[in-house]
Amino acid sequence: MKRRNALLATLMASVLFASNAAAQTSKLVPARETLENLGFVTEWDAETKTAVFKNDGHTVSVKSGDDGFDVNGKKITFENAVYEEENITYNVPVIIGGSFYLPDTELMQAIGANEQEEVQEVQEVQSEKHLDLNDYRLKDIEGITNARQLGGYVNKNGRVIKQNVIIRTGKPSDGTENDFKLLSEKYKVSDMVDFRTDNETKTAPEPTIEGAKNHHIPLNIAGDMSALATDEFMQAYAKASQSGDKGEILVLLAKNKMLPTPQMYRNYFLGDEAAAGYKEFFDILLNKPEDASVLFHCTQGKDRTGMGSALFLYALDFDDEIIMEDYLLTNEANKAVIEADVEAVKNYTDDAETIELAKMMDGVDAPCLQAAIDDMNEQYGSVKGYLKERIGLTDDDFAKLEKLYLE
Repeated sequence: MKRRNALLATLMASVLFASNAAAQTSKLVPARETLENLGFVTEWDAETKTAVFKNDGHTVSVKSGDDGFDVNGKKITFENAVYEEENITYNVPVIIGGSFYLPDTELMQAIGANEQEEVQEVQEVQSEKHLDLNDYRLKDIEGITNARQLGGYVNKNGRVIKQNVIIRTGKPSDGTENDFKLLSEKYKVSDMVDFRTDNETKTAPEPTIEGAKNHHIPLNIAGDMSALATDEFMQAYAKASQSGDKGEILVLLAKNKMLPTPQMYRNYFLGDEAAAGYKEFFDILLNKPEDASVLFHCTQGKDRTGMGSALFLYALDFDDEIIMEDYLLTNEANKAVIEADVEAVKNYTDDAETIELAKMMDGVDAPCLQAAIDDMNEQYGSVKGYLKERIGLTDDDFAKLEKLYLE
């Protein structure tokens, strides 16, 4: 959790805070990460949704829905406090990815910290990033999007994932013949796990990789959305699809909330279909030949694949921060297509919220994964608790996964 917030702080580095109560501009920082780096201890009251941070001289409390924060019982209120990112305005304090964000200058002044030294030190810690896409991207795979392997990731116990034993991608049908040859001969793929629905596989059939067994585990994450679709929407979508204009399609999907959201992640990934699907996924992972690799994917390799990767990493005792970074690397891998999506949408609207939502067609957003993780933590005590209770993994299974995938 602590270092996950550091990642989110990095993502928010360009966000500025503007307040009528302060003449200067401050960067927003995650309260927990900032204060823990200054020696505070964190307490969380789930019932009141209040975070309390304590050290020998100060108690800082932040409550969801409040208009400021308390320091030693004194209310620090920010009248009309907002922050803006790409013309989207939010009230402060704001929760991003499960963490409260507060303005750094005002927070440091309130607890008596030295701005010039301690704030700089905290921000340096927050800017730390642990995963570089170039270290994990399969550079010789030309046609398959978001193709990367997890070898080299270091878990909480200092153990490292072996090179080229677990691979995540977008749909392999986009690959070239040379890509398929490399997956067989160089990466020694023994199992291909396809999380796409039947309709998705019909339009882009799974290729045959020599030596690899194909496993179809359909996860219909869009089921919740399609259930909400009106006749009017379906008619408009059919018309937009015929035109082939992606911008028009994205605007329609965004305005009708038909793209991934935190609530969708909660509803689907904690449901029965997802549990059954990921149980089958782990059965495949547990039976991989020692000298081979497992490749798993959906269409863009981001939501269903992203959750599969997160569960795999939690099973092997990885930090929240590494898991979130792995999830968010999709935005780097798909950067060009996400930027093209934005430009296509701008041909139809300049509405900032619509543009942000449209990015979710080919990108991911930290609050989505975090919503599902938070619910697993709340319902099962931890994600590993979810893996034990819903997926059925045993201590022997965890030990076998470590043997197969960790150095």
